[in-house]
Amino acid sequence: MPMCGFNSKILDSLRHFQEGLVEHGLYGRSRETGQTVEQRLQEELDDMGRFSKEIDNLNDPEMRDLVKGLSTFAGAFYRLARRKGLDGYKETAQAVSNYFMEMDRKYYGELQGKPQDMARLAEHLNGVKV
Repeated sequence: MPMCGFNSKILDSLRHFQEGLVEHGLYGRSRETGQTVEQRLQEELDDMGRFSKEIDNLNDPEMRDLVKGLSTFAGAFYRLARRKGLDGYKETAQAVSNYFMEMDRKYYGELQGKPQDMARLAEHLNGVKV
């Protein structure tokens, strides 16, 4: 990533986090609440949307950014997993990791320090399928 790069520990952690979102946040909680997985997913997304309006009220700027980033990441993964089919959530999590690896490879392998590096990275990533 054009901030620090990725290694296997980072990618494994992100993959586990994404899988845990579905396994615990959707499947586990839907069993606990008696909801369907789709009902649980919609409720999670609704809750995140409502909470996102309150995040700016957090006093600590670093914690505010961490909470905002984590909530944004989780919500985006839920929507992507739903779009790709929740049954394939592990494959979707791996595809997201592959996307990040490609971002890292392209930036550090070809673009870092070159003119328009970030614009070229974004253009390249638009062609990477997940």
